[in-house]
Amino acid sequence: MLVPAVLGAFVFGATSCSTGSSTSTKTSHKVERSAGCGRPAPLSAVPAGREQDQTLHVGAVTGSYQLSVPGTYRAARPAPLILLFYGFGSGPSQFSSLTGLPSRGSTAGYLVAVPRAQGAESEWQFNAHGSDAAFVDELVSSLENTYCIDRSSVFAAGFSAGAAFTIIYSCARESRVAAVATVAVEFQLGCTRPMSILAFHGTEDPLVPYQNGAVGLSLPGVKVRGTQRNMGDWARLDRCGTVPRRVRSGSQVIHQQWYGCARGTSVVLYTIVGGGHTWPGADPRRAVGLTTQQVSATVGILSFFSRVRR
Repeated sequence: MLVPAVLGAFVFGATSCSTGSSTSTKTSHKVERSAGCGRPAPLSAVPAGREQDQTLHVGAVTGSYQLSVPGTYRAARPAPLILLFYGFGSGPSQFSSLTGLPSRGSTAGYLVAVPRAQGAESEWQFNAHGSDAAFVDELVSSLENTYCIDRSSVFAAGFSAGAAFTIIYSCARESRVAAVATVAVEFQLGCTRPMSILAFHGTEDPLVPYQNGAVGLSLPGVKVRGTQRNMGDWARLDRCGTVPRRVRSGSQVIHQQWYGCARGTSVVLYTIVGGGHTWPGADPRRAVGLTTQQVSATVGILSFFSRVRR
């Protein structure tokens, strides 16, 4: 689950600007109903309470994805949507199993879509307008036409290379994506207006280093911009206070949150002390380095998204 070296062009000097204890000042929002609200679902739609692999053909765009639909889904009641992007070398089924986010997300009332990268390799294009991004655009449009989705509650989350794609894709669609959550990568890659972010990163990540100026295995020869500086970039973008509030949560977790952010946006970081290139709370046997069990990225992400809206 490496971040391919092509990302090195972005990560140095890119300054354009417990389990869910984070908070946000947003307490309500205006629901924006998608075109699928009130429509009978086509026979090809994934039934409520099910998870299935699907294929999408729209013009020249063709791709596959895994979709989980909550058992509580109703065609007259808009549901939030999470787009989940896996890391390099993974795939929808493997990543869904690792994180448990699709199953837990659908239990919490979210539709969760896990797209597959275009092409033969499981590698995301770091291009906001490439074929991967075009497929995700068509996927979101298709889901909004098929299901009743709250268009003000479309979120994106990812791990490693998928986290980088999450940010690149979302920053180019700030009017469409309400908030992002990332694990192991949190570079500010092009956002120009406030957007909420929840990030997790291990201090001993050998692939994408936590420390400023360090060189990781996935970016040979590239000194990365460190996690604390990256989060400072997001705090400046969101016009938050400059000093975060730090709370130690167990021996391996430090929770930081920046307050006073614009439009009720939220900037939150979980530092995993000694953590590797891993998804916090996942099976430690399926990771590179320490996987903490003191915080769950999956639970934290679902809690965070429930508090923020576009």
